[in-house]
Amino acid sequence: MTARPLPILLALSALALMLSIGGGIRHDYGDYLKQWALVLGGDNPWSTNNAYGPLHNAFALLLPIRPLAPKIVIAISLLAANGLLFLTLFYTRPLAQWRTTYFVAFGANLLVLVSAFWFGLNDAFVAALILGAVLARRDGRFILAGVLLGLATLDKYYPALLIPFFALDARLIQPRLLLAAAATIAIGIAAAFVIWGSALFEAIAYGVSRDATILSILRPIVVAGRNLGMGDAVDLLVRFNGPLVLLVWLAAVWAAWLRRDNWLTSACWGLFAVLLTYKVGNPQFWVSWLALVAALPLLGTPDADRLARLSWPYAIFLSLFELGYVVLQPQYYLGPWLWVNDVVGVPSFVLGAWMLVAYLRGSVPAAD
Repeated sequence: MTARPLPILLALSALALMLSIGGGIRHDYGDYLKQWALVLGGDNPWSTNNAYGPLHNAFALLLPIRPLAPKIVIAISLLAANGLLFLTLFYTRPLAQWRTTYFVAFGANLLVLVSAFWFGLNDAFVAALILGAVLARRDGRFILAGVLLGLATLDKYYPALLIPFFALDARLIQPRLLLAAAATIAIGIAAAFVIWGSALFEAIAYGVSRDATILSILRPIVVAGRNLGMGDAVDLLVRFNGPLVLLVWLAAVWAAWLRRDNWLTSACWGLFAVLLTYKVGNPQFWVSWLALVAALPLLGTPDADRLARLSWPYAIFLSLFELGYVVLQPQYYLGPWLWVNDVVGVPSFVLGAWMLVAYLRGSVPAAD
């Protein structure tokens, strides 16, 4: 592989694409098909359990080709982004300096392989756009980076939280990136409003109303509280999780400013902090974070490499969790494994909090 990375990369990508096609219609992809059918029928695509942005609806245009056409496009998008990342790493640094981070976080992580290819979830498309933004930002192509982050936001709203981190580097702000992202989002929202009216905001309302789920620390708290007759109290935690996450995000942006953090390291740990405190702990949300971890060796700095190493345990945890998610019968931690959903948020939070504290305490903010 050290001599000829491209042929092997293409071969492995072909296998991943075969996995995607062989996986068929699974998990949330079945819901996607219903949402896209509403789009093609001229109905409201957010009238179901659709918490996605307007760009997600554009995949409906591929549906007449075949039901798996959107899934194949999603897979190819991530494979292309992954290929660019791998080749950039390969020709930037010696393989021994980044291979563990790349394979643990992304190349061989079961959460990525299952979510992106076996399930065909739209988080894979978001991760592809984010990886593209990382590579563009690294090369100083700020407008392209902003456009890609804007498109990612239009597919699933959480990438909007990454925009300030990408624009901020050691207290130097890149206004072109901010403006490009804002313009892309504004154009997308305006187009969606023309087509669907205010229905597009139903996705935000749906997300706000959701209960605590699997990997969130709120899930075990809520389950225990309701069993102890404290349902009203724990329901308040769920209801006001949005403001809490917003505060966590603002604190992370402010800390990145004070610490003069690099844009990629701050994006990586900042997104991690947000996901760790968000009530909807669906495992596929972490695919984008894993992509950022895999990209950290691009910086070639001791601080980025240390953050990457500290991320290994949580990346391995996610990979093992996804293994049980699809292997243990009947699947998705149902049946006799239902209890896992109610307790796994505890080790997730403890391990994640350790990683954040270990990194932030060990990194000395730059002097004024």
